[in-house]
Amino acid sequence: MASDIEICNIALSRVAHTQPIVSFSERSKEAELCSVFYASLRKLVLTDFPWPFAESNVVLADIGSPAPGWAFRYRYPADCLKVREIIMPGQRRPLTSDMQIPYKVGFDTSGRVIHTDQTQAGVRFTFNVEDPTFFDALFADALAWRLAMDLALPLSSKADIQQYCQQQYRQALTEAQGSAFEESQDDPEPESEFITVRQ
Repeated sequence: MASDIEICNIALSRVAHTQPIVSFSERSKEAELCSVFYASLRKLVLTDFPWPFAESNVVLADIGSPAPGWAFRYRYPADCLKVREIIMPGQRRPLTSDMQIPYKVGFDTSGRVIHTDQTQAGVRFTFNVEDPTFFDALFADALAWRLAMDLALPLSSKADIQQYCQQQYRQALTEAQGSAFEESQDDPEPESEFITVRQ
């Protein structure tokens, strides 16, 4: 898998910079810009799509003292970048939109919390993957395009290059969605009550 620096060099090549960097700390405008943008854009790309390699499911820790209007208050998971949905014990299949469990992210003196009415709640979330050896190829490609978007104007001053990188980033996310769909298998749909009765 690509390293952080390799992803940056791919991004630089996409804005017509053929001189690669070797570290974030070297003295060059390219390295300085990559150092400024890289970590925050990695988090942004992780949250833009539920990447399978960055998905985690955990049972939430009930911390009591629920907020008015809510039945439970849970601690926000460590390293969580984005909550995708609240899940029930034993749930594996994503819930349909009409069955999703309401929740709200809030704060207390110890940090972020999740308010919900679900007892024994779990959460499906995107966690903060920093090690590039865990990135899949589609994520590395998307991150390079997203980084190229922010490098385009300070390095080339050509808005059309930035627009092209933006289009390619959106295309990379579309390809990732298709790949993620192919790499999972949901439980079979339960038979309707009508079919069960007829049998």
